[in-house]
Amino acid sequence: MKILITLLTLVSFICAAQIDEFAFEVNYLRNYDMAIKTAKEQNKIVMLVVVADYCPWCKKFERKTLKDSDVMVKVNENFVSIIIDKYKDKGKYPEEFLTPIIPVVFFIEPKKQKVLTKTVAYMKPDEFITNMNDALSLHKSEQK
Repeated sequence: MKILITLLTLVSFICAAQIDEFAFEVNYLRNYDMAIKTAKEQNKIVMLVVVADYCPWCKKFERKTLKDSDVMVKVNENFVSIIIDKYKDKGKYPEEFLTPIIPVVFFIEPKKQKVLTKTVAYMKPDEFITNMNDALSLHKSEQK
């Protein structure tokens, strides 16, 4: 029994480290409140990525889309990005972003913390760039 508990504890630490490692590689935050604060200061949209370690589509989205060089440039220029694990980070972000379908990306206007738009499920880099452009257009129209 002790071996099983030790093994489960080790696996949970490894899974938690994976999301932290990914966040570090792509320069995403891991704290919702910090993301909102930074976005307000920089007048940028918050891009909240919700994933789970067990989800193969989330991993594919991270590897193939979020690590795409064109996507990374667009994200770094225009958004304050944060990635959270749907389960492990529960309680560290507003419940309205707890969603049954993952991966999901919420584009949030930071002052009102209002969702401008969201994307659901895996998508290719060019599709995701189109969605980012839509979020930027919505943000500009709301600032007028």
